Amino acid sequence: MQNDDSIIQNHRASSPLSTTSSLVKNLQAGSRERWESFVLLYSPLLRFWIRKEGVSLSAEDDVFQETLRSVFGGIGQFTKDSKAGTFRGWLRTIVKRRAVDHFRAQPVESIVSQSSLEAIPVPEQKNPDDIQSEEQALIDLKARALELVRQSISEKTWQMFWLNLVEGVPTSELAKKFNVSSAAVRMAKARVLSRLRELMGDDAHEIS
Repeated sequence: MQNDDSIIQNHRASSPLSTTSSLVKNLQAGSRERWESFVLLYSPLLRFWIRKEGVSLSAEDDVFQETLRSVFGGIGQFTKDSKAGTFRGWLRTIVKRRAVDHFRAQPVESIVSQSSLEAIPVPEQKNPDDIQSEEQALIDLKARALELVRQSISEKTWQMFWLNLVEGVPTSELAKKFNVSSAAVRMAKARVLSRLRELMGDDAHEIS
């Protein structure tokens, strides 16, 4: 029979973030649950990026749907390497491409010419307001992911995770509080983090 430490080691070995994250692997496997969770979590961030590309409110839904189609169709080819970068970076690239496709499809008289666009200097730094808005979108994404995980596990497991990782309560103290072994506290934390990786991919690192 395995002891608690062996279980933790096996758990870690079964959910590494090596070439692709748990999120990407589940999406590539065609998990309906993961796709639904992905759309729920990432839709506000994708829509934020679409608006930042200058897409009008009336066209936002169309570009958003095309972005989702591209993600669904291209996820099988995604790998976390030096070219593709992070999953979030890959998503941002898709948004930019779908926005470009949208503007290219517009009547010539309704858009600025390409030569005029190329003449506009690109700022070296982002507008501070843009940075703050994107950071808030990411904070909201993490909050939704944490709530989804909380709803899927026991309150005891959630409390051990939250108190240990977020509030910094020592593992030994939590073990006494919940009348469990220190290994059980670490296992609870690992279980929640694994679930977060399944939902958020690379962004889960910013929580852990």
